[in-house]
Amino acid sequence: MAIDIAYVKTAAGKAEIAATPGKLPAGMKTLLGLVDHSTVADLQKKLPKVAVDKLSDALDRLFADGYIEIALGAAAPAPAPAAPAASVPPDAKLDFANYIKRPVKEPTIQKLREAEATMSGIRASKKAGYFVHIINRAPKRVASRAGGDQYTVLVIDADQANAMVVTRALLLAKFETRAAALQNEIIEQLNKQPPADVIAMDMELPETIGLELLGRLREHPVYKTVPVIVMATKAEHDDVVAALAYGASGYMTKPFKPETLVDSVQAILGL
Repeated sequence: MAIDIAYVKTAAGKAEIAATPGKLPAGMKTLLGLVDHSTVADLQKKLPKVAVDKLSDALDRLFADGYIEIALGAAAPAPAPAAPAASVPPDAKLDFANYIKRPVKEPTIQKLREAEATMSGIRASKKAGYFVHIINRAPKRVASRAGGDQYTVLVIDADQANAMVVTRALLLAKFETRAAALQNEIIEQLNKQPPADVIAMDMELPETIGLELLGRLREHPVYKTVPVIVMATKAEHDDVVAALAYGASGYMTKPFKPETLVDSVQAILGL
């Protein structure tokens, strides 16, 4: 996390401070309370006994969980024309351009076993063309990363017709939407702040292998916890298991009714 970037609390962060006892551990909540247009250097002065790397890691977690954001007009290390704030990644550690070509780690044996266990009741999915609909429902409402009641869904799909249909359904359901298909568009949308609350992505993309993109999302400090719903034309057992093992929160085979995706997004957010 860049040491000269200033951070402020989001609406979710302010709500966490007001909550008793709240969701955060005491130490993290204390740090959150100190964030007020603060840089890492500012916070280090207030917490001199905390090592700067540990302080940066803690701020990364608060940022990833939507409790803090970059302060508008925060100082940059050198004068340069400012790009729109929503498209500026906070630092190189979070810039998804640094992840898009990174080698993807293979799922662990435990992840593969968990995926197989999820699929154990869907025996017919071993046959091509069988409709699969798997969603990990949230036990309670997930906090919006933008704060308040507004949620954003990023649709990554090269099938323009499908993308338009599902985007329209999400808009009608009062979700904010973003869209991407090409690699540069995916990077741009993933670098926007605040991050999307849910990603609905196709596996067949023109410049990126869907499964590898999913794996890279799960290695990113922010997107490792963002629910990802896979939209795919394949329903073979091994394809579904692979997506779940790589970190998919849900799996839907095309074609499906757009309302089904809306229901899935609401379920995965606990709405």
